[in-house]
Amino acid sequence: MKSSFKRVLSLGLVLVMALSLAACSKPKEPEATAYTAGSYTATERGHNGLVTVKVDFSEDAITAVEVTEHSESPGISDAPIADIPAAIVEYQSLGIDTVAGATVTSNAILAAVANCVNQAGGDAEALKAVAIEKKAGEPIVREVDVVVVGGGGAGVAAAASAVQNGASVVLLEKTAALGGNTLASGGGSTTWNAVIPEKVAATPSMTGQEDSLRAFLEYDPAELPEGYDETLVTLQGQIKEYLAGDTSTMFDSVELHIIQTYFGGLRQDLDGNWIYGKYEFVRTLCEESPKSAAWLESMGGKFRETLGEPIGSMWKRALGPATNNQVDLFDPTTKVILDNGGEIIYNTRAEKLISEDGKVVGVTGTMADGTPVEVRAKSVVLTTGGFAANSEMVIEYNNYWPELSADIKTTNVSGSVGDGINMALEVGAALTGMEFAQLMPIGWADNGQLALGAGNNVMYIGPDGTRFTNEYAERDVISKAAFGVGGVFYEIKSQSEDIFNQLARVDDGTNMVFAADTLAELAEMINVPADALEAEVEKYNGYVREGVDPEFGKNVFSAYIEAPYMARVLSPSSHHTMGGVVIDTSCHVLNEDGDIIPGLYAAGEVTGGIHAGNRLGGNAIADVFVFGRIAGESAAKAS
Repeated sequence: MKSSFKRVLSLGLVLVMALSLAACSKPKEPEATAYTAGSYTATERGHNGLVTVKVDFSEDAITAVEVTEHSESPGISDAPIADIPAAIVEYQSLGIDTVAGATVTSNAILAAVANCVNQAGGDAEALKAVAIEKKAGEPIVREVDVVVVGGGGAGVAAAASAVQNGASVVLLEKTAALGGNTLASGGGSTTWNAVIPEKVAATPSMTGQEDSLRAFLEYDPAELPEGYDETLVTLQGQIKEYLAGDTSTMFDSVELHIIQTYFGGLRQDLDGNWIYGKYEFVRTLCEESPKSAAWLESMGGKFRETLGEPIGSMWKRALGPATNNQVDLFDPTTKVILDNGGEIIYNTRAEKLISEDGKVVGVTGTMADGTPVEVRAKSVVLTTGGFAANSEMVIEYNNYWPELSADIKTTNVSGSVGDGINMALEVGAALTGMEFAQLMPIGWADNGQLALGAGNNVMYIGPDGTRFTNEYAERDVISKAAFGVGGVFYEIKSQSEDIFNQLARVDDGTNMVFAADTLAELAEMINVPADALEAEVEKYNGYVREGVDPEFGKNVFSAYIEAPYMARVLSPSSHHTMGGVVIDTSCHVLNEDGDIIPGLYAAGEVTGGIHAGNRLGGNAIADVFVFGRIAGESAAKAS
């Protein structure tokens, strides 16, 4: 059935304001507050760096609040930056709800305004006590062909795909903005693994990559599972042909991507059980990734011309947004959804799947202001993400990390707590791979947030100043090695202006980034022995020169470590949950007997079976768009 829906044209015009204030009643007027009239500024730590606000006061009121500087992620931060200042002025209160999915940014704004209030002679604590009464609106009820639950990469891909296949669609998003972990997973960093021949041909080889390729020639195809064995045979032929010709530019192929994904996910749990990605899923991921990238470009999305390689990716094949801003990948997709009659309802936490006669026929939820929402649909697509921000759930299922503790920090947005998995369990969905969670080795040591970066141009050292791992290894390998030196370590590299200045970490007072002209100065700053650090850098640069690392087996290098120097303080952080609901390659959710649960589909991190025990860097974004697109098409055609 085709319905006409109100089109939500911007985050500022959502059905419910980001702070759930549209349906709020005015609070009781606070007692008169005296201020010293004027403008005041204050700065607080946000998610990516410093957030600066300017607040104007009359003698008895806050008259204006403006965020003047920040380095927060576009898209995710838009709602708090726009709505919290407006709400503070309207309600003369600091008792404002934080924006779901942007809690850190919200708190930074509120803390900075509180600072300004105190500077102006007011009482910030009193303003925090000025409550804003929230009042639920009339129930929202919709009936459509497809309802998509979750507005990250998989959700917008599913919704766009569904409307392109003729379905009427409602997309429910828990927070005030689309994006989720897809948008938070690296800002404008390289993220999306896809084998694009013309980009490969334009990419120079890096020192040591030929040795990496030769290693695949030593593998015996007969020792690999069905599907992977024949793929390896094909790959070995490709590698031999490449090595016999011009090796000045990169080699890559879908087969190499498949085999690397297999080995990257092949892991053993603490009980000795092995897990690896199901061949049909990995093949679909790698074959369809370039096609899904082209699909996104057909909607207006744009990628950089050059390839990158996020940490743990094992190869240089990652696409990144052309403007270094992932929100540019969401805007075209969102426009397709809205231009084709789709509706996006924000600030709505889905809570329960509606099941009738064994078929899933909709979902119920609640808006942030308490307004009940019910969407009836012929097909429901779960794209709610994983549960890496739910440390209790991670630890409950964990059977891979003996070092994992309840205070593990996370790179994830606050909404990634496993909602979709729990809803699917209630209707009989099977789970797989839940015991494996991926840690991001390069989380900031102070707050766990993603530090960004690659492994080909850096050196990792422990508190004693010596190197302890292959920086180009898989993420879990690096994380395990980091735990071996106490959990906190230092990344050493030549200074650059891309990542470090972007994150505004040098001057924010957190002592997480250090810059120096000499290694002796740097060693003093990070409190490691200077002679040890100097010796390690000299030795490492020798490995770069030779393209061989006899200590840890690193064989891909892109840069020497030379003056001026930079150090970052890092620690493993909960990043991605490998397990989730069981699906087939059409994204139907399956039960414990392997049967399809009618009406229910899933895509993205809410699912399991693809990445197995460890995910390659750059494969997650490929995953969410590839399988999100498939899920949307499958759900639309079933409607």
